[in-house]
Amino acid sequence: MFCIYWALRKHNHRKFWLLVCSYSFYGAWDWRFLSLLLLSTAIGYFAGLMLSKPQEQDSQLVEKGETKNRWIKLFSGDWDTLLAKPLNQKQRQAWLALCLVWNLGILGFFKYYNFFADSASNLLTFLGLPVNLTTLEIILPVGISFYTFQILSYCFDIYLGKLKTTRNFGDFALFVAFFPQLVAGPIVRASSFLPQLLTPKTINEVDIRGCLMLFFVGYFKKACIADNLSPLADQYFANPEIYTVLSCWFAVIAFVIQVYCDFSGYSDMAIACAGLLGYKLPLNFNFPYFASNITDFWQRWHITLYNWLRDYVYFPLMIKFRKNQYIELLAYGNILITMLLSGLWHGAAWHFVVWGGLNGIALIFHKQWSMWIAPYKQLLPLRNILGIPLTFYWVCASTIFLRSNDLASGLQVEKSFVFLNSSGSQNLDLQMAWIFIPLIIMHWANYKGWFRDWWEKIPQWSFAVFYGVLVSTILRFIAISPQPFVYFQF
Repeated sequence: MFCIYWALRKHNHRKFWLLVCSYSFYGAWDWRFLSLLLLSTAIGYFAGLMLSKPQEQDSQLVEKGETKNRWIKLFSGDWDTLLAKPLNQKQRQAWLALCLVWNLGILGFFKYYNFFADSASNLLTFLGLPVNLTTLEIILPVGISFYTFQILSYCFDIYLGKLKTTRNFGDFALFVAFFPQLVAGPIVRASSFLPQLLTPKTINEVDIRGCLMLFFVGYFKKACIADNLSPLADQYFANPEIYTVLSCWFAVIAFVIQVYCDFSGYSDMAIACAGLLGYKLPLNFNFPYFASNITDFWQRWHITLYNWLRDYVYFPLMIKFRKNQYIELLAYGNILITMLLSGLWHGAAWHFVVWGGLNGIALIFHKQWSMWIAPYKQLLPLRNILGIPLTFYWVCASTIFLRSNDLASGLQVEKSFVFLNSSGSQNLDLQMAWIFIPLIIMHWANYKGWFRDWWEKIPQWSFAVFYGVLVSTILRFIAISPQPFVYFQF
């Protein structure tokens, strides 16, 4: 694929090849959902075109017969004339609503229908109105949570005047379906990706060594660390009540490392693949387990999702209530709403919502705590030293609900992890616990930049030999049973 891409001389031919490969990549999972991806792309593209039209005052009236003429111009290809016609605010809101309803509608149906149906049935039964709502066997399309958010951000930015629309449908389709990040992120903004499609790429601009090393690191995280820790976490969370407190701590920490290596490993490989094609994707992880507080953690973990929720949920809520006298209290409520939505985005179950809610409460507490101790600047070094282990402990405790099979199971694990209380007597095989120490050392060294860019300074033949040795070495540590990426389910 890469060889054909760089062998093509014309920029448009390369983009067309990338689009074909992206749709083939997605269709290899289930070709039936290609139509859903294409339809979402078409709606987002056309809504963007309409939202980019000049805005007229609501008092201006559309001339008689103008609506019919617009459709004639649309199908005759007279785009310039069509797009020059202004829309009033209500019409612009209608087009934005169309994009919003479609994307959230398909996401809600495929991902949340059974969750809401079960929740409604349980609530009605509790109120004495037993109703059995039918659930459906629905296949969740891979990547739907990611590409719907990308399309929504595109339309939001055009509506707010922050972005100019693209009239090139192929460019927009490639933005939505770009295969390196299509199924598990990072969540890309049109403002950063679409301009890259306008510039022809040259192989001389590509940092080949850097991309190869980043792909190697990502693959090592996923295949050698995450996939080897996954069976241990799965074994414990299947029956947490039968294991000891020590096994609980080992399993929870193993999962926390697994989910980081799994997701950041995919992001690393996605960024590397895009880089080898001449495109730059945003950073998605920045050493989150070295965060000194929970706010810092969420600025380092799944950065593109956090930024999306901040820009399109939290900030609009704050703007809406900016003149309210209870603005500080509303700010805390908006933080909680944003993080509850984050939990729901991760999965259609109450334990995901609880996970998001716990993080929202932690963010609120840290915000208030920071204001209380702000005058005591002499405590800042101590806060940073104690903050890293305390934040990691909180992340472990809250992430239990991200991994648990249900809410009751999550509470059982919390009891063992937080209160050190478990009736179980069995132990996991703790022989792999030794791997935590070299992982921490290597991660800290990388965090400090001890290994940064040294591969750029050695001769080409040395780099080729070294890279071959690295690849050959990690083959011995690849998990016997490869596991699917954790975030594919989201």
